[in-house]
Amino acid sequence: MKIFIQDLKENDFISDQVFSVEEIQRHQTRSQAPYYRIVLQDRTGEIPAKIWQDDFPNCHMNDVKSGDVVKIDGEINKYNDTLQLIIKKLGKTEDYDISDLLQSSDKDIENMFKQILDETKNFKNKDLQSLFASIFEDKKFIQRFKRAPGAMKVHHDFIGGLMEHILEMIAISKPILNCYPDADRDIVTSGIILHDIGKVYELEVENTALNVTTRGKLIGHIVQGVEFVLSKLPKDFPDDLWMKLEHIIVSHQHQVDMEYGSPVKQSTIEASIVHVTDYASSRVRQFQKAINLGEGQEPGFSEYQKWIATQVYLD
Repeated sequence: MKIFIQDLKENDFISDQVFSVEEIQRHQTRSQAPYYRIVLQDRTGEIPAKIWQDDFPNCHMNDVKSGDVVKIDGEINKYNDTLQLIIKKLGKTEDYDISDLLQSSDKDIENMFKQILDETKNFKNKDLQSLFASIFEDKKFIQRFKRAPGAMKVHHDFIGGLMEHILEMIAISKPILNCYPDADRDIVTSGIILHDIGKVYELEVENTALNVTTRGKLIGHIVQGVEFVLSKLPKDFPDDLWMKLEHIIVSHQHQVDMEYGSPVKQSTIEASIVHVTDYASSRVRQFQKAINLGEGQEPGFSEYQKWIATQVYLD
């Protein structure tokens, strides 16, 4: 019987339990003894795990990589108030139910979709209402949209993550819009929903890992987002309104560069609001993710977080 991460308790001993590997790193203790630090996940969340040197003979690690599914024996303990799994035995397995392992939002998928749909139905701008009616009549798109992650690794990297990210941004935008009445609320909310729409086609779930599609690698989510919305534009959609939405999609990233950023800077108040809400949602989520994973090698701090370029203080 599958025991899920959310149900694990201190002092539990688990046997023949199946998880997917999110991350795996080899470290050394202060006395130079080698050990493995692993992040395991299932559909309910993730948990940090360690393999100490004494247990290496029972753990077949040579070909284990991110996305693999492993069967584990181990004990749950608590380190600085965070649960961790001390692995005693580990091996790869093909005997698993994929629905048990894909990490998903802890929020209801259908309810999140309804919230986003309701936002579009409440627009005062009838052209924007028509655009989203055109987008959300595509059943194949809806199926992908509901499952889409918000990112590959950095933030909201789970099934339903894109919708959760969108709803966080909408919530963050509302007090900002109250402070800046010159900004068009409908355009801001539309831009939030559309800013990462290309990720629906940039990312896919393969085995238990998130991967970038071929078009995602060659074209990227910004261009795919523009292409997708263009394909759904109603006839006689105002050119100036589309230009404002397109500008939001192509400028929403936090920097302008060739590798990770946008091709242009934000040049409208609406694009600026979408940009700051995107940055707030994605960056704070990275801190929360580090807090959930708990302590790294240094007491009181997480492991070094590449994308925020710091260790997170946990006390």
